[in-house]
Amino acid sequence: MNDDTMCNMQAMMKDPFGNYVVQKVLETCDDQSLELILSRIKVHLNALKRYTYGKHIVSRVEKLITTGERRIGLLA
Repeated sequence: MNDDTMCNMQAMMKDPFGNYVVQKVLETCDDQSLELILSRIKVHLNALKRYTYGKHIVSRVEKLITTGERRIGLLA
């Protein structure tokens, strides 16, 4: 994921409609892509909390992290 892609994703996460696109990507991408995207988004979570639509992404990321930790625990 290059810097242009991340900048576009950051703009989408703050957009009333774009945040739904980002949430759908998070739901449907493969595990490797999800890990990469989450690692890039985690850095911006505090900033996203300041935006109405960014809060939706923060909530989804936190849910995915919790679900992922449970899944890893079940596999171990």
